[in-house]
Amino acid sequence: MKKLLFFAFLMISMGLIFQACSDDNEVDTEKPVIEINDPLDGQHFHPGDEIHFDAEFSDNVELNQFKIDIHWGEGHDHKSSQNGEEWTYEYIGELSGRNQHVHMHIDIPENAKHGEYHFLVYCTDKAGNESWVALDIHIEDHDHDH
Repeated sequence: MKKLLFFAFLMISMGLIFQACSDDNEVDTEKPVIEINDPLDGQHFHPGDEIHFDAEFSDNVELNQFKIDIHWGEGHDHKSSQNGEEWTYEYIGELSGRNQHVHMHIDIPENAKHGEYHFLVYCTDKAGNESWVALDIHIEDHDHDH
């Protein structure tokens, strides 16, 4: 009987030791951080320009990827008499480590419709946590500078 009690005590103790060790590897629930340096919210561009994208991504454990999504942002009534096509842009890039700087150039097509566009940046970490930042940018003719 003593052997059985000792064996049961040993198994419970081993289970507690393994449980304590697994607590050291806690699940990552913290979202990554996005700091966008460029473009600025409300910034104006012209068809044919390029957008300088400059951002810092960071995470407490490990970054995974980022996504840029630019799309028409003035509703979908299509009442505008302006020429041009609603421009959309999507890019997915890989990230690694805890901190990464990304700088890229995004070409705006010559035939991009004038108006407001949503500029969204998403970031995920290796655990699947996601954060995002939304900016509005404007595409206008050269004679409509603000």
